Amino acid sequence: MRTQFSKIAFAIAFAVGLCFAQEAPDRKLAVYVFGASDAGINKSLGSKLLVALTQNGEYAGIADQGSFQDELAKSGVSQISQAAKRRGVDYVCTVDMVEAFGAYSITANLIKISNSQVVKTGSTDRALKSLEDLTAVSNELARQLLPSSAALVPPVAAAPPVAIYAEEAPPPAEILAPVAKQKRCARTYNINEILFKIEHGFPVKLKDCSSKLAKDMLNPFGKKPDPKSYMMQCAVEGIKNELPEGFSSADKVLAVLTNFVQTLMNSASAGGSLDPKKLVSVVGSMNVEELLSDVKTIAATAECMVNEPYTPPFAPEGDVAENDSGEEKVERKLLTFSVMAGLNSSHTYTCYYGCGDYGDIIGVQLGLMADLAPVSWFHLQSGLMYIQKGMKDAGGSITAHYLELPLLLTLKLYAFRLNTGPYIGLCLSSDYDVFDDIGWNAGIGFDIGRFYIGVFYDYGLSKVINNEMNNKTLGFNFGVNL
Repeated sequence: MRTQFSKIAFAIAFAVGLCFAQEAPDRKLAVYVFGASDAGINKSLGSKLLVALTQNGEYAGIADQGSFQDELAKSGVSQISQAAKRRGVDYVCTVDMVEAFGAYSITANLIKISNSQVVKTGSTDRALKSLEDLTAVSNELARQLLPSSAALVPPVAAAPPVAIYAEEAPPPAEILAPVAKQKRCARTYNINEILFKIEHGFPVKLKDCSSKLAKDMLNPFGKKPDPKSYMMQCAVEGIKNELPEGFSSADKVLAVLTNFVQTLMNSASAGGSLDPKKLVSVVGSMNVEELLSDVKTIAATAECMVNEPYTPPFAPEGDVAENDSGEEKVERKLLTFSVMAGLNSSHTYTCYYGCGDYGDIIGVQLGLMADLAPVSWFHLQSGLMYIQKGMKDAGGSITAHYLELPLLLTLKLYAFRLNTGPYIGLCLSSDYDVFDDIGWNAGIGFDIGRFYIGVFYDYGLSKVINNEMNNKTLGFNFGVNL
């Protein structure tokens, strides 16, 4: 008898020793519940589910579950990764509650924070009218999410497990739950397709929209758009059309994209005013990795979502090669031609008997210009321009007709151009004995679509009349790109 008692005591002591010898779980878990109209339901279910999920020792719950729930209730589901990493959380169970006909359709996803992958999924439909209902939902979701309780989950009807999985054992609960969920969905959505379209389409739209916004804001003749409204309409609404129709979490994804755009615009603002040039620079150097992580977390919690390989049928719209400044190549050709015309005011000056200017005459100009753009910000311009120059004094006026050949260096910043360079003017005819004109040209201008408007100043360096007078010409010109 004493021997039997000793054996029993030893067995109990050994079992207790094993229990204490087990290592504490090193996988830290938090729960975030959202969707219920009553914030108290979200918080209560989160606390109960955390207890249910940590009962079997697979995970260790965080001590500040309440503050974790409160933080995300304010910042939104897009901040899950950041909030979890700050607390050293390895896994987060997100619970999405959708109320319909007096009951809740509840979907839970167990997410691994390090790679934003959905490890397991569970779901249930139930009315929540008491604390007992919350406890029942917590236990049901825990049974579906925890591998040790897989045997408690009813098997999926129809085909036998061995035919599907080619195994003798029934499929685990983490596989059965999403399969059952997908059977209730009229349509499923591929998370990899959504991520691909945002990763490859959204940055291109941002660059294109910021470039166009900068051009419009720097255009002195056009109407200035509201920067925030323009960027949200152009970039965010533009990518909205790329998301699958009926995607339940589209609004949440668009909210994340909106916050991302607003952050970029804040970085390009100073004193409450947006700097369009800085915006283009900020967009060009943006990092979308964290954005994609947030979108991935949201998409993973969406209903009817599957994780399948995705091969795009073609490159996403707008994904074209870019030049060194981030502008699309389709917007800039290497060589372009334009027809130019305008009016100018010309006079001569001399320092023969003391320096002074003679009176102005009004002339015209007309010609063809070629524009060579090796890079977007630096151009070379040349061509042939017919231009009238001359002078007026008490004895009358002199008008000279020139065929002018300029060679201009151009710095182009969006719509703005700064031009300078030498010119040679061959005198075709005049009212007096006039020589050829050699000088220096400087001017500014603006590109408005296919049109150009600018002002220039020709400063003559050679003597053109009586070997003592030089030309000075101020002109306005208008051009149309061919």
